[in-house]
Amino acid sequence: MMVGFRSPLCRSLYDYWLGLPKPEGSLLPLKSSLDPTAIPKLLPRVVFHDLRQPGRSILRLVGTGMAEQYGFDPTGHDYIEYVAPERQASALAQLVKVAAHPCGMRVVIENVHASGKSIVDEAAGFPFEADDGSGRFLLFVDDAVERPAFHDPRRKPLELLRVLEREFIDIGAGVPPLDEVFPTRSG
Repeated sequence: MMVGFRSPLCRSLYDYWLGLPKPEGSLLPLKSSLDPTAIPKLLPRVVFHDLRQPGRSILRLVGTGMAEQYGFDPTGHDYIEYVAPERQASALAQLVKVAAHPCGMRVVIENVHASGKSIVDEAAGFPFEADDGSGRFLLFVDDAVERPAFHDPRRKPLELLRVLEREFIDIGAGVPPLDEVFPTRSG
């Protein structure tokens, strides 16, 4: 399937994930097959979600570029803390859907900072199976596709994340229904 990525980093993660070995009869690579040395250009922009605890998406790895963009390092925190309150349940449901279906996901996200400035990113994520079968992880790469002329996130850190677009990516099991409607972005 051809996916229309805006970001070359998202395309690179997709290509890398497709090339990973999958155990016999599985659509998903094991977490242990993830080799950071194979994707050095992506590492500053990765976010690795751990979905093994029901109702939570714990950030196990946040690249230095992402932590810098947020204005802090959210490693170890629940990703849902940073989603607009009215969308938290839906955001978690979408992550769980990607892991459970399984499928990939491409999202365009507006990062709204305390300064009022926004950075628009494209993110792509793909599932991994825990080696011990205890659950799933999602590896995302997140790349800015629109950024303000000047913004220092250390002074005015991330306040919330708002999804502008979402699409699921077929990795062999089809795609789940897209049950969200996104507002159009006004200029």
